[in-house]
Amino acid sequence: MATLHIVGATGNIGKRLMERGPLLLNASTLINPISRFELKLDKTPLHFDFDKLKLGDTVAFCAAISEPSVCSNEFSKALTVNVISTGDFIQEALKRGCKVVFLSSDAVYGNVKGDFDEEQPIKPLGVYAETKVIVESRFLEFPLFKVLRLSYNFFKEDRFTTYLKKCNDEGAVAEIFDPFARSVVHINDTVDAIISLANNWDDCDHQVINCGGPHTLSRVEFANLLKEVLPTLQTKVIKPHDKFYQDRPESVSMRSNRLKEVLGRPPRSIEESIHLEFFR
Repeated sequence: MATLHIVGATGNIGKRLMERGPLLLNASTLINPISRFELKLDKTPLHFDFDKLKLGDTVAFCAAISEPSVCSNEFSKALTVNVISTGDFIQEALKRGCKVVFLSSDAVYGNVKGDFDEEQPIKPLGVYAETKVIVESRFLEFPLFKVLRLSYNFFKEDRFTTYLKKCNDEGAVAEIFDPFARSVVHINDTVDAIISLANNWDDCDHQVINCGGPHTLSRVEFANLLKEVLPTLQTKVIKPHDKFYQDRPESVSMRSNRLKEVLGRPPRSIEESIHLEFFR
């Protein structure tokens, strides 16, 4: 029996993958969660029982220091976690014949005007994006390695939505950065893409897949859409400090026909995503 190993099983995407995996994975595939308590990516060298990884297994590598400002302010730790330990684990997994789905970021493209797809040259902006590019570049020559470049993953408990819900409940005014826009994707679409690759690896000829929603939304537009479920939400638009844009792109408007192929359907609209999260 094959196994899907989830590195970062206690993170947001890892937890949703644990929920949906039993429903969508092939019946012959088991799930093995690997949490940060079992795999301490901030320690080198890695101490992990790599004999758990077998030929034909799939690794969903969901763990990282993903906050761009933290990566910039704690460069040494970000380098250890996002590059050195991540690379060492993936190297061992590939050596043992495992397929690896690596979660990267739309930030690897930098600031690009207008819509673009996977053919767009990368120009990473910020330390976080640079760490992702280093790992991508190291393993893209391996056929058992695929990359999902994620946009902002929306779900009811994500950081920004949680902040808006708190402001709504407490009657506080939510401060929203502008300009700041992403191709918002529902977290289930990201998770379903991972599961689809695990189930049908050989059916996907692409190594790099943009994982974003069908439309690009500013944070202001997104907050206004959430007022459907947060009816008393008050917002105030503010411009971020200059350092904010040194760590991340201002706007990323990526598209992907490849994601549609992997999912077997178009990615969900933000309206569909909001209803799925709040009314399911």
